[in-house]
Amino acid sequence: MAAKRVAAAKVNGQTALERACGRAAAAGLTVAGRGYRKSDFALVWFIPSQHEANRWYQVTQVGAHMECACRGYRDFAQTCAHIGAVCNDLAAEARAFAAAQAAAQVASIGSARVLTADEIEQQRDTAPLARDNKPFSLFKAS
Repeated sequence: MAAKRVAAAKVNGQTALERACGRAAAAGLTVAGRGYRKSDFALVWFIPSQHEANRWYQVTQVGAHMECACRGYRDFAQTCAHIGAVCNDLAAEARAFAAAQAAAQVASIGSARVLTADEIEQQRDTAPLARDNKPFSLFKAS
């Protein structure tokens, strides 16, 4: 049964979510607003309707699952373009974050300098007492 479900989920090598992301990109759908629901702290996004002016659909993340308030999702249990728009937005945000992390890493590597032999020697041993084989050492605390 599970094998049939997986086989049915892929059409032309794409999952329903990948197709929804493609439909959202083709329609130019973008996230107009985001936030969280105060009653249960679920993440919510607001996406404008493709066909009706002044109409917005709410996409809600419930656990690891997304739900939309549109008729296509509600009546037919399809992954709609509104969910695809949210996924496209999250993917763009993840790419921007990864690029910022890579830039910060390059900047930190670029600011590092090579130490000279004298600087390495100075950093090698900074212990206040010389090391020896005595069982203990006493020194005057300041």
